[in-house]
Formats: sequence, C-alpha cells, structure tokens
Amino acid sequence: MLEVNQNKFLLALAKAGMTTTDLEAKAKVGRTTISKVVNGNTKIRPALVGKLAKALNVDVEQIVDFK
Repeated sequence: MLEVNQNKFLLALAKAGMTTTDLEAKAKVGRTTISKVVNGNTKIRPALVGKLAKALNVDVEQIVDFK
C-alpha cells in the first residue's frame, strides 16, 4: 500500500482543472474510491495510485509520501 498525500493530491487535481467527477471518468475508478482519497483515507494500492497519477498527468511521486 502507498500513502497518498491529501494536500498534494488536491493540488494536482486543481492544477489539472478537474473535478472529482472528471477524475472518476478519466481514471476509470469509482466515486467511493475518489472520495476516500479526497477525505484522507489515503492508503491505496500501487495500481490505483498509478491510475490516479496518469489521469492527473503527474508522476506518482508528486502525490505520494515516502516514509
């Protein structure tokens, strides 16, 4: 599991000019999943992080924290 940084994620979303609905469609993930990330339940599988980063057009490193 990777830990998504909520602030970095929201910043990437804003920079992309996308709504969470846009991201759901582009990343092909459900509303519940996006909601969990936006609301801080941020431990998610690497494949999902990859989908979100690709949809936001950012590198994975830009939305996760490494510990």
